[in-house]
Amino acid sequence: MSDYHLLPFLRGLRFASTSILDSSIFFRFVGPSVPTIDGGIALLAPYHTRRTEAALLDFGFNKNQVAIIAPESVHRFIGSSTKIVSITVRDPLSKIHHYSLLNPLRNESYSSLSFKQLVKNVHSLRLSKGYSFRLVVEGPGAWQLTNSQERRKFAINHVVVGEFTASEIPHLFEKIIKGEQVQEVFFATCTDINETPLVRGGVTEGLVEIARGCNRRCQFCTVPRLQCRPLKDIVAEAKMNIQCGQCNITLRSDDILNYGAKGIRVNRKSVLDLYTSVRKLNGVKRVSQCYLNLASAVSEPQLVKEITEMIGAGCKDYPYTTVLVGIESGSPRLIEAYMLGKVQPFKPSEWPEVVEQGFGICNDSHWVPLGMLIFGLPGETEEDVSKTITLVEKLETYKSVLIPFAFDAKGVLNNEKSFNPKDMRRCHLDLVNIIFNHNIQWGRHLIREQASNISILKWLLPMISQLINWGIKRACEKLFDEIAASTSLTL
Repeated sequence: MSDYHLLPFLRGLRFASTSILDSSIFFRFVGPSVPTIDGGIALLAPYHTRRTEAALLDFGFNKNQVAIIAPESVHRFIGSSTKIVSITVRDPLSKIHHYSLLNPLRNESYSSLSFKQLVKNVHSLRLSKGYSFRLVVEGPGAWQLTNSQERRKFAINHVVVGEFTASEIPHLFEKIIKGEQVQEVFFATCTDINETPLVRGGVTEGLVEIARGCNRRCQFCTVPRLQCRPLKDIVAEAKMNIQCGQCNITLRSDDILNYGAKGIRVNRKSVLDLYTSVRKLNGVKRVSQCYLNLASAVSEPQLVKEITEMIGAGCKDYPYTTVLVGIESGSPRLIEAYMLGKVQPFKPSEWPEVVEQGFGICNDSHWVPLGMLIFGLPGETEEDVSKTITLVEKLETYKSVLIPFAFDAKGVLNNEKSFNPKDMRRCHLDLVNIIFNHNIQWGRHLIREQASNISILKWLLPMISQLINWGIKRACEKLFDEIAASTSLTL
């Protein structure tokens, strides 16, 4: 439960190996806990957790029966009348494959470490006090705990698997409370976006889902077809965040410029109406977004500029806004083979130019792209990697962060072989080295820009800047060493 200083590239580090940075430093400075009231009630909580809370309240449970507690404070709230302790998980066993380049040796991740500490404390409390509550695990990472041996190891009674569990959880919890027989592993089905309950509290980063899915249909992706939420629901959730003290709203979708679109063509009016409706709410300080398709931005270059003018990014108090963008590869051959829709309305052969032009459009409007790259797509050759290296080198002058991912065999490509760090070739290590040098250069700059807005740090900034520089460089060097150690290459 952390806002990660509203820097998404820090949030991804929760899946990194705990060996790159001491965990006490990580949880204090990189991912500090959310603010609380009344001894531990979380003022902000992950979106998935808030959705579960909302579903329970909509079902008929009252506010006195449901509480979201910061992990470090659970011992103050669990008692003899507690029926269920439910833990939302992301990476409980360090098994998220596409993040494996952040944890190539499969060491403990920060996410896994925090889960194990929490479940240990909960189980210890249950044993020492003789409480009879049931322990439920749910959330995006619950699939890692479907094995009965793992459940017994952590004394977990029930696991709810699925990203969209809000419609099933209330019925499950009701049965548990009534003492009815309930299966240990429950698989939730995807619900229509219009059936999603409205959150009842503040969300970390002020996340508000505006759309789900994508119409571009890349073969490595498993997201459904595009569904857009009604504007009134988006505004209602933004208002709820503001009422709870979360004045930074982040619009979550797979492509912010795809809101209101029928196919892949940008619907300018819908996008501008969306930003206008949220930005004008009393109390909003910042509006940001999660994902952007670069082809969408290049097809409507003025729209990004208009959004920037609307949200006020580029000023002293809001120096930049970030957005995740899928570069995937610099090889037109791989783009044509696996993600033909990603580049439309352009041609696969134009993809490197579209990426560079998209980065330029973002930077001109004070947007910082967080560019995602996929290593090891099926049939990837050294020439393909070389073309990605060429593209990454061209991005050196653009304010950005680059994020390497390992190919995870799923969707249409589920019969292919997933890419593992041990399969890396010399060209992959060269690409990693270039990416890390890029991130060291720009990471220092981006963090310093944000730190300069924290008044208590201004007089300390010269010293803190040196610490930031050292920390980023050291973390990248340690991670590179782990990636190299996971391969069979001799450096």
